[in-house]
Amino acid sequence: FHQKLLKQAKCLTTTQKRQESTSQTTPSTPTVLPDSADVVIIGGGSSGCNILYQLAKRGLRAILLEKAQVTAGETWHSAGLIMQMRASDTDMRLRAKTREILSKLHNETGQDPGWQNNGGLYVARSKIRLDEYRRMGTLAKNFGIETAILTPEETKKLFPLINTETIEGSLYCPSDGVVDPSMFCKAVMHGAKQAGAEVYEFCPVTDIIIGKSKYGFKQVEGVQTKNGIVKTKCVVNSAGAWARQITEQLTGLQLPVCPLKHAYVVSNPIPNVVGLPNLRDSDGRIYFRVKGDTLCVGGFEHNPILLEKMAEDHAFDLFELDWKVFETHMQHAVEMVPCFETAGINTTVCGSECFSPDLKPLLGEDPRLKGLYHSCGFNAAGVVLSGGCGEELAKWIINGRPDVHMYSFDIRRFTPEQLGNKVWAEERCHESYVNNYKIVFPHDQPLAGRNLKQDPFYEELLVAGAVFEEAQGHERPGWFNPHGYTPVPPYDWYGAYGCQKNLDKRYFKLQKGEKTFGFSKHHMAIGSECLACREQVVMMDFSYFCKMYMVGPETQKAANWLFTADTYVPYGRAVYSCLLNKRGGIEADLLVTPITSGSGTQADPIFKGKGMFIVAGGASASQTRAHIMSVIKEKGFKVDIADMSSKIGLLAIQGPASRELLEPLINCDLSNDAFPYGTSRIVKLAGHQIRAMRTSFVGELGWELHVPMHACLPVYLAIWEQGRKFGLRHAGFRALYSLCSEKGYRLWNSDVRVEDNPVEAGLDHTCRSDGEYLGKEAVQDALNNGIKKRHVFVTISDPVPLYGMETLWRNGEVVGILRRGEYGYALGCSIAQGYIRNPNGENVTLDFITSGEYEVEVLGNRHKAEIYLRSPFDPESKRLQGFYEDLLPAKSFA
Repeated sequence: FHQKLLKQAKCLTTTQKRQESTSQTTPSTPTVLPDSADVVIIGGGSSGCNILYQLAKRGLRAILLEKAQVTAGETWHSAGLIMQMRASDTDMRLRAKTREILSKLHNETGQDPGWQNNGGLYVARSKIRLDEYRRMGTLAKNFGIETAILTPEETKKLFPLINTETIEGSLYCPSDGVVDPSMFCKAVMHGAKQAGAEVYEFCPVTDIIIGKSKYGFKQVEGVQTKNGIVKTKCVVNSAGAWARQITEQLTGLQLPVCPLKHAYVVSNPIPNVVGLPNLRDSDGRIYFRVKGDTLCVGGFEHNPILLEKMAEDHAFDLFELDWKVFETHMQHAVEMVPCFETAGINTTVCGSECFSPDLKPLLGEDPRLKGLYHSCGFNAAGVVLSGGCGEELAKWIINGRPDVHMYSFDIRRFTPEQLGNKVWAEERCHESYVNNYKIVFPHDQPLAGRNLKQDPFYEELLVAGAVFEEAQGHERPGWFNPHGYTPVPPYDWYGAYGCQKNLDKRYFKLQKGEKTFGFSKHHMAIGSECLACREQVVMMDFSYFCKMYMVGPETQKAANWLFTADTYVPYGRAVYSCLLNKRGGIEADLLVTPITSGSGTQADPIFKGKGMFIVAGGASASQTRAHIMSVIKEKGFKVDIADMSSKIGLLAIQGPASRELLEPLINCDLSNDAFPYGTSRIVKLAGHQIRAMRTSFVGELGWELHVPMHACLPVYLAIWEQGRKFGLRHAGFRALYSLCSEKGYRLWNSDVRVEDNPVEAGLDHTCRSDGEYLGKEAVQDALNNGIKKRHVFVTISDPVPLYGMETLWRNGEVVGILRRGEYGYALGCSIAQGYIRNPNGENVTLDFITSGEYEVEVLGNRHKAEIYLRSPFDPESKRLQGFYEDLLPAKSFA
């Protein structure tokens, strides 16, 4: 019957032009552009129109330039689904904001945005998918979004056409709906014009004018069009499927996004469809949009047609649908809604979409060119994200940073190597499309774009059993497989385009062990690494960490402004500090060490005057570099930044036996008196000059060794040979994250984010009272006037894993979510970090935190929880000093 349906559909004519589109005749009179504008937006789709609206509402003089007509690119043919449920709080928050904007838009602008609140059903064909929906429903409670988990029978009552034999149940969100994308854009554009914004159609931008700031850095100065120049310091690239090519054409910069074809079909009228909720069948990789008395069905196949370049004159145009590509969606649609087989196809819609390497849009200021902002790569979710992202980008432009933590959307998340590697980008964008509806597990790893960057220890660790993870393009050891060698195979494009699927399934099979919301199948192996660190000694490879030198005549002046901590300390003293923005939001946390000119090696460079050695986490390395550079560019400090991240390896030797292991190898005394905690010193190890820092990210006695590239392998081999006497083991980042959370250390991008200040995060001890630094005014305000949320540690005694995004309850009320969850093997329980807020909107006080009874909701079930302001593990930090008279609180694998 599938072939019959396809044969019937092939006989129909594909719609090539939007029937109701207006004439595309270029205006006969020349367009007169303003001489200048605060912001120029390139592209008149849902993203550009919403940004224009939000900027105009806030009083900026913004103009939008569109090469054809508003909505003529991707927006006009979008399905317009407003489905709010996602696996992350940021995604859900932005989608909910779009929905809120839609509900108010008619009153604000006087224009009907075409919003229909008909609800959304997320159906599950498997029990594990239903568990994912339970996680989403739990998360939704923090945003006041009503949801319900339904049985197959309850689902059928809401959507009578569904085949209940194919599903395990569903998640229902009554506040979801659908919008007419063209009407939506018309409404926000009308509101923008009312507020003073201007829109110019048939006005392509032919060049972005680039000049230099007063401190000599490249910045946007204006745009060139066929109708003249508009001077501006801010340009927003909101060009949809054209975003990549116009960025390259107008600035010479590359973007890691990829245009491709995406299609849906529209049925003939079906009885009893009117008013039904929209339906997402993630396991079938399809969606159903209710449009009057018809159903629109689209999906995400494994072999999409990638587009090398978009035609310049492509406006209100569609591509011919390739039924061989679309066939699988028809089969899944008939399985889910049997009447779709006989309804017949009225129209096919095959247009362009723009996908990114990680299923998140590219937003924010490009670190390579001041004043160039992006809002593109929306992964077929441009309409549902346009309102929330438009509001945040407007705040970003006006205030310097957004209110919401947008790092997962920020272009800063990509390294220079990722931004400039087209092969890597196309592989990852393809996988994003294929996996658009896949279950989001806590420890997912991409298969595309792997082995982009390998550090000097890669081969040794691979032989030792390292199971690698990808972070910022780097291969880092996640955990060590006791059964040995597990290489990451080349990308096989999921068997598409004539590619043979990989025959080596070792890595793939290990990843299957992570596809659970229970404990990982590798839980015991990771736990053994953690306990080896607590009881003996381990070696960890941190080589992908951010490592930079800041030197120049104004090094101390720049450090005073950048860092919250006092860096005017003796040379060789490592200081833990935060980096803030002007509103006090935490942009990074790091270690800073004042240094003097050295012998000329990578670990001990020669320079004039005073220098700073900066070390930050690798998962946010590009963010740390970008923020430091943005502040330097703004203030004009006379300093240079030398990024040594790929030139210096970093090994961490951690655990009770670390000193005894290293003493025979290092040419200095490692005792507490001679080498106290926080010391950073140039030493020789096995004859090679390195920088040794006595510090720990796991809460144990240990050293981090910064090794010049040429010395990495001999240093590693010397340590490993000596370590055999002490039971030295390898440990990966899965163990690291467990150990650091158990000890009470924060991770930027989860435990602390841009939307948190140091007082809220419990890091106000890093903020000095003397002198000025960026964000100090906001910190002082929080100290003086109190805070609305507070960082806490949460433990549960029930043998249930915590991964983050679980709901925290206090006395029967929702008071927050967990940002990150781990299992504490020394504590013998799950431990998480999150933030508590007062549901009444009042300040969160110590009494409020300690007086409540707490529960954590996991997969719809609540578990009794204990709350701490500091982690209960080694609260006096005796282990950091090498004092091990106290036994571990517990040793448990759950």
